[in-house]
Amino acid sequence: MITLIKLELRKILFKKRILLALTGSLFLSFISIRAFSLKETYADIFSKSYGLVPLMGLIMFMMFSGSYTAEYNSNMSVLIKTTKNGKKEIVLAKSIAAGLGATITNLLIFLTVCLSALTKYKFSGLNLPIKSLWYFDKCTSNITVIQMIFIMILTITIWSFFFAQIGLFLSSISNSATIPFIFGGLIMGIPYLLEGFLKGIGFAKYLSFTPLWGMMSCQLVRYKTTSLTFIILTIIFLLGTILLPRFTLKAFVKE
Repeated sequence: MITLIKLELRKILFKKRILLALTGSLFLSFISIRAFSLKETYADIFSKSYGLVPLMGLIMFMMFSGSYTAEYNSNMSVLIKTTKNGKKEIVLAKSIAAGLGATITNLLIFLTVCLSALTKYKFSGLNLPIKSLWYFDKCTSNITVIQMIFIMILTITIWSFFFAQIGLFLSSISNSATIPFIFGGLIMGIPYLLEGFLKGIGFAKYLSFTPLWGMMSCQLVRYKTTSLTFIILTIIFLLGTILLPRFTLKAFVKE
């Protein structure tokens, strides 16, 4: 199983287009932070990280979109199903590898933003409460900058696995890599695009029930979401990570 996971991880991470997209994203992540005042720069950690969500989604669904379609097109699925490590093993290996791949790329982008900001002030002010930053101007939480960074590392890791399952399922039911890429992008992109409109009419807080905001947890803190939000997001996560791999397996075996 470990060998399968390593092979799948190499397949998705070391494609030329993935490496190029990741390199460009890391460059943009680093230069997006400028040295203003300490508070303004630290606020940019969270605003710019959320602003880079489209790049995270682009890279993720570039990785996932061809996971099963490549095997369908090459008839490898038939061979895989007849091997000892077929069926459940290959689906599980792909699930874990895709989750790890998404986590690695998303954390690299986020941590590059963090390091770009923190190194400008030699890591001082990490215990500054986020409510003193302009990005959290309506927040009353006493969470500090460093605590918020660690919380986001955790939520980005968790929800990267969730988005991986979405991408793999879409790939398993399609003979084209284009369809998973488009629909996966929409699932992640629609909440991002709607924020400005919903904020204008006072409904932005309802985006807190989306997986995107679950991953970018600074948004949950910024809009002062309730405990109900965390309960619903937990249910969504558990249902997605349990059911989607099963649907993927059925689609893969059926195909």
